[in-house]
Amino acid sequence: MIYIHESNLINKINSNYNNAGKDIKIFYDTIYRKYKSKLISLDYSSKNLKVFEEAANLIDLYLKEIDEFSTKHSITSQSKFRSTFIEEISVYLFKELSLIKDKTFGIFNKNIFAGLKINNHMHLDVITKDVDFCIGKKINITIDESQILELIIPIACVEVKTYLDATMFGEVQYSSKQIKNASPNSKTYVLMEYNDVSKEKLLSARYDNIMNELFVLRSGTRKDTELSPLSANVLLQYYIEISNVVHNTSLEEVIKTPGRIINP
Repeated sequence: MIYIHESNLINKINSNYNNAGKDIKIFYDTIYRKYKSKLISLDYSSKNLKVFEEAANLIDLYLKEIDEFSTKHSITSQSKFRSTFIEEISVYLFKELSLIKDKTFGIFNKNIFAGLKINNHMHLDVITKDVDFCIGKKINITIDESQILELIIPIACVEVKTYLDATMFGEVQYSSKQIKNASPNSKTYVLMEYNDVSKEKLLSARYDNIMNELFVLRSGTRKDTELSPLSANVLLQYYIEISNVVHNTSLEEVIKTPGRIINP
């Protein structure tokens, strides 16, 4: 299982980041592992709002711990010390989905299929993209009975942002378009703490069919001195959306008639 924030902490411990390796190790052992254990133990599949309220409260408390520790040890945002935890939330939410537990699908964040190209040797090269969180299916295809290509076909791809501004939004849209051109049935999302994109851009995005949805977890802006509470309701909506996409993905190749053909 991919725990990107845990990996970030361990790498900082091993590299003695900012000469604070020992303190980061104490933080990892006494703070991170406590919150990880609590978040993993929650029954998200119940879709009970109280469960998501508890999760939102735990996330806020842990982020406060991160912010205080980062300030004390001069850990910058470029280190992704905080942002990787926002990415890791999705693993807690979805790792117990039945189709992931039985390994029908997997959780990935690197080398997601984004197309094919013919190289100078007349062989096919796979174009891939890294994303913050992806539920997909790993498959092998054989070309001309000799070239075997391993592909990770995306089902739901999520870009995770502490905040989203206009420049980031353009980059996310471009990445989403590449993924959907290669895998038309895939769904693409953004999960963010704050939104800094104008209403005009967001309204126009509703009609371009590039992004499936953007989930904003907090009100206000990132420049506010006080964090607004993380929205348990939005966290629940995000869980319902992604879990429905996964459960409604069919691997069947059968067209049933009479019946609906395009959207069965």
